[in-house]
Amino acid sequence: MTTLNTTQKVQTCLEFIDQRLETTSEQTIQIAEMIIADIKNLTDGYQAAINNGNLQAHSELVRATQMNWVNQLHDIILEQTNRDLNGQVIIALQKFVTSLNENQLKHYPFELPSAVASKLPNEHEYLTQAEIDILMGQQNLFDEPHSQSKH
Repeated sequence: MTTLNTTQKVQTCLEFIDQRLETTSEQTIQIAEMIIADIKNLTDGYQAAINNGNLQAHSELVRATQMNWVNQLHDIILEQTNRDLNGQVIIALQKFVTSLNENQLKHYPFELPSAVASKLPNEHEYLTQAEIDILMGQQNLFDEPHSQSKH
């Protein structure tokens, strides 16, 4: 296997997720279409079974079809639960991005906007606009009046 550089590894992971999501989506649609086709056939077959007196055979076919789909859907659920590959790939990418941030971005200052910072614990208390208005009003009280007349 050829050795991939970091950029190629990240790109490979993203392509893997994209391909897997597309494949999973296609498989889900195919399964849904097959289930719908079976239900239509069984529904159509019901009237024919009544007319031909084959209701017993039809009900056995219905049961066999139901069990087939229950088992297949159960397998799909187990596979998704036991091997959530997308999740594993996303975790690997998150670890990589965290490491990248720690190593590359520590030299770049980034100030949080005051609206965000004010929500954090141990941050400066930011005044509301009403409090600022009150303080500005008080400031005007302390201004010395300017004398109009000069002697």
